[in-house]
Amino acid sequence: MKRMMKTAIFTIVAASLFVLAGAAFAATEFRISNQLPPSHHISKGIQLFAQKVAEYSKNAVTAKVFDSAQLFKDTEIVEALQDNTVEVGLVSVNKWSGMIPVADFFELPFVFKDLTSPKKFIEGGAGVIFDAEFQKKGVKDLFWVDYGYIQFFNSKRPLTKPEDFKGLTMRSFGSGDAETLTALGAAPTVMSSSEMYMGLQRGPVDGATTGMPAAVSRKIFEVQKYLTIANYTTAQFVMQANLEWWDSLKQDEKDAILKAGKEAEEWIRGAIAQSEADAEKVIRDAKLEVHTITDAERELFAKATEPVRAAFEKKTGDLGKKLLEIARGK
Repeated sequence: MKRMMKTAIFTIVAASLFVLAGAAFAATEFRISNQLPPSHHISKGIQLFAQKVAEYSKNAVTAKVFDSAQLFKDTEIVEALQDNTVEVGLVSVNKWSGMIPVADFFELPFVFKDLTSPKKFIEGGAGVIFDAEFQKKGVKDLFWVDYGYIQFFNSKRPLTKPEDFKGLTMRSFGSGDAETLTALGAAPTVMSSSEMYMGLQRGPVDGATTGMPAAVSRKIFEVQKYLTIANYTTAQFVMQANLEWWDSLKQDEKDAILKAGKEAEEWIRGAIAQSEADAEKVIRDAKLEVHTITDAERELFAKATEPVRAAFEKKTGDLGKKLLEIARGK
């Protein structure tokens, strides 16, 4: 009987020590809010990020991804991060518009030329500038997410010069995009991507600004005749963390997260390049007339939209000017 009691006591003590030891070495766990569906290539990149966080931290840090806006919508994520309602989230940079004036940068027309340009811009000093601005608002940038380029679709005629836009009603995805279309002579109508197909099919709008992968997923190539590949603006997202939570981490935990983020960032950039190429093939196979603007044509478009960039620089002062200089390689 005494032996059984001693054995029981030993078992309880051992179990308690095991639990305490486990608690001492418990992993830091954080949640990631992602509004995109799990099938999206960016969502796959975020899953890779979570896997690499565990790998590089040797499971000292783990991340749980919540796709399809299970936690927060894209219109809610900024506030959620600032309030530390969630530790980490995917944020479209333009969601900071109004709070951070330079957040409108990525809606400027004809600043970037190809898929390598945003990376050069971020790594050339812009990333540091944006991170400092975001930290003033209580969040920390972990890594950048390139969504790809926006192009011109329409059903009326080839768009090879600014004058071709005159008289067209064009679907716009936002206010900055609308300013560009106005500068080109078109009449913009802000319309969600879910409304785009119906609007183009029934005729309230003659064309649309959207990316090629989105044009394929939304099947708008079925109701359009012309595509102008202009790479005139780019959509950029950033994975951000609540700053107070970030500051509470150990340095080796931060290092693991940033290393994982860099790897995910590069993977996503490779995925969007392939996605753009695949979408262009689908569009060409659908027999749309495709025109890729020449350098000379691009100069004409850039000149016509200069007032949009000038207004941004005036609104944002020296900081906006510095960002434009970085983008132009100065």
